[in-house]
Amino acid sequence: MNPIRLRVPHHEAADLRDDLTVWASISGIDPRLTVISERWKTTNDKSPIQYLVFVNESFFEQFQEWRPYIQQ
Repeated sequence: MNPIRLRVPHHEAADLRDDLTVWASISGIDPRLTVISERWKTTNDKSPIQYLVFVNESFFEQFQEWRPYIQQ
């Protein structure tokens, strides 16, 4: 499974963690949620947070609201 980058609005970050926890308990797959540290980016609390996750298509089928946040 290849890692996927998600750029999530700061105010929705807790919801992503909750959804990944639910998905992991159902799928048995550890999504290995990682915050990507970018030194040149602002530390503003309102800036989106970039994550690296190891999920498959079933995560986005179950939680479709996260699909728009995939970074290419």
